[in-house]
Amino acid sequence: MCELDVYVVSGDTREKVMESVVRLTTRNGKVLLDGILGESKEVEGRLDSVNIIAQEAVILR
Repeated sequence: MCELDVYVVSGDTREKVMESVVRLTTRNGKVLLDGILGESKEVEGRLDSVNIIAQEAVILR
């Protein structure tokens, strides 16, 4: 499967905010994350990168 771990980067800090993410939607300066089990989270920032091989996405704050 291609679930992603999502990290927020702010300055020198990198924090994992959610695992097993299957959908990312950007809207009004926020990124909505949807997990494989139906959970969701909204994170302020902008989507910087998605790396399927590394199974991660990065949001910049």
